[in-house]
Amino acid sequence: MVTPLQSVRLQSAQFLLKALKETEQQSDTGNSRTALLQRYGIDTSSSSSQTLSALLSSLSPATTETEEPAISNDVTTASFMAGLKKSLEAMAETAGTSAQGKSMLAALEAGTLTVADPLSGVTIKAWDTGSADEKDTDSKAGAAIEKSGWSAFLKAHLSRDADAAFTKTAEGSYVDKTTGDNAYFGTVGSEYVYLTWPQAKPAA
Repeated sequence: MVTPLQSVRLQSAQFLLKALKETEQQSDTGNSRTALLQRYGIDTSSSSSQTLSALLSSLSPATTETEEPAISNDVTTASFMAGLKKSLEAMAETAGTSAQGKSMLAALEAGTLTVADPLSGVTIKAWDTGSADEKDTDSKAGAAIEKSGWSAFLKAHLSRDADAAFTKTAEGSYVDKTTGDNAYFGTVGSEYVYLTWPQAKPAA
């Protein structure tokens, strides 16, 4: 069986590989591969003993006896939403991402977690497929947003500090500069996702 930690590690590996592939396909990237690796905390110096190959090998899960069902790439489907919940549950059970995972699960339950897919030009409120009200829901209509590549979308949405580093909350979430909400960028199954949810209000 795939453990929660293995699941999170595999998602990280998939994300890194797809992000590298995306940058290689752009003609004007220059040193974008190095910049992208550094952005996500990967040491790209020649003195680093940890190569990309070794990193990806360490993130790959051990062979398992059972296969997980495929998750739809369509963010408006119940299949995607079920995969999203499993991913968040894995994050909530993993050291380093626990607070962020629990925060997103709470937003999912409250109906305040939003999923954006700019490649398809759609955004939608996430729903819990296991709830009594949604157990028979196969899909929902999303709202249209402007289509764009991920690089342009993240540049427009992720807030940065004065030193140009991405702004992060205490729990490790990014900050959406258009709304001030918490933000997360990663993968669910094989699909990139951008999730936002309200920041907790300070105690009175």
